[in-house]
Amino acid sequence: MIGPFFYPRRHPPARERRPPLLERFTKMPLGWAVERLAAPLARWDRARLETPEVEIPVRDLASAFEGYRVALVSDLHHGPAVPTPWLERVAERVTELAPDLVVLGGDFVSHARSDVDGLEAIVARFHAPDGVVAVLGNHDHWVNPDIVAAAVERGGATVLVNRHRVIRRDAAALAIAGVDDFTHGAVRTDEALAGIAPDVPRVLISHNPDLIEYLPPGARVDVMLSGHTHNGQAQLPLVGPLTVPSQFGRKYLHGLKQVGATWLYVSAGVGSAWVPRWRNPPEAPVIRLLAT
Repeated sequence: MIGPFFYPRRHPPARERRPPLLERFTKMPLGWAVERLAAPLARWDRARLETPEVEIPVRDLASAFEGYRVALVSDLHHGPAVPTPWLERVAERVTELAPDLVVLGGDFVSHARSDVDGLEAIVARFHAPDGVVAVLGNHDHWVNPDIVAAAVERGGATVLVNRHRVIRRDAAALAIAGVDDFTHGAVRTDEALAGIAPDVPRVLISHNPDLIEYLPPGARVDVMLSGHTHNGQAQLPLVGPLTVPSQFGRKYLHGLKQVGATWLYVSAGVGSAWVPRWRNPPEAPVIRLLAT
């Protein structure tokens, strides 16, 4: 757990997986215990899901995609601290928002293999006309990325690991790309974007927002969608966020940022890890794309 004054050391993502051996012997058992102790304190029956609509201008966006809406649902952390009924409520609310596409931003589970049980049924509750796409997060790699990805795929979502899909409206196109987890995955942004025509707008999904600082030189990324930070998990008086799991401190903690030619939105997420959220409501933003 990274506190408000200490951040991970700066390092680029790797092109090959980095097995989380240390985390599996330290963070996983500790997190397993803490979550079970803290679970009774998490009052999801009283939780209020924020659903801000965020407008982002996109170059070359065809009129057919004007107003295209993407619901970003990140950091579910299905397990003892985030029960199934709450995630079912999230899926129901997202359906009510009627997005064109649902993006599941990673960290489907928390600290145990048992967190995968029931995940398929939760993912199956998310629907949109252009479907559901997903990426993996660091907790998914702690538990087992292949098992988590398989459950998500069985739930009807398409897991984008260093690849993309193109959504079409007649002759118009919009590319949705995804990469593996920044911390433990094989991050190959070049492969994720390979083959996309230069004039096609791109949305890139990365669980961890730190990737924004390591995009390949010259690569076109119009919008990047991330989670991971939980907006600090708990907002403490005077101190601020309880955790800041980013190499760049609070720079990409939450919200909309413009980094060069790329718009980045970092969601506070819908679930919780380690300890309950405090003064930090769960969030499922809807990103609305606008032509410039």
